[in-house]
Amino acid sequence: MKKISFSYKGRKFSFDCRECGFWSFGLMFRTRKTKPCLFEFGKLSNFKISSLFVFFPFVAVWLDSNGKVMEIKKIEPFTFFSFPKKSYRTLVEIPVNEGNLKIIDSLVGD
Repeated sequence: MKKISFSYKGRKFSFDCRECGFWSFGLMFRTRKTKPCLFEFGKLSNFKISSLFVFFPFVAVWLDSNGKVMEIKKIEPFTFFSFPKKSYRTLVEIPVNEGNLKIIDSLVGD
């Protein structure tokens, strides 16, 4: 587990994530009750993410090299590809579940 922290629209967010490597399945094949996933890349990347075999919605937060939020999207299950407009260094996938509702509501609303 690793703590991730970032600010968005004047609010600070800090929570524990499961560290996921480049070849990790992230939220795929997990239950809705899983912890958020943290992907950290050594350099800027432009990898597309997929929610095939993710059976619940989640929020993707892409951060730049300085930890600044670049883009946030709510991803629905079985979406082929999603990606931000610019390259990123860190990706956080936050499952929509009761434990994360306060964070998700602050980031994307209902």
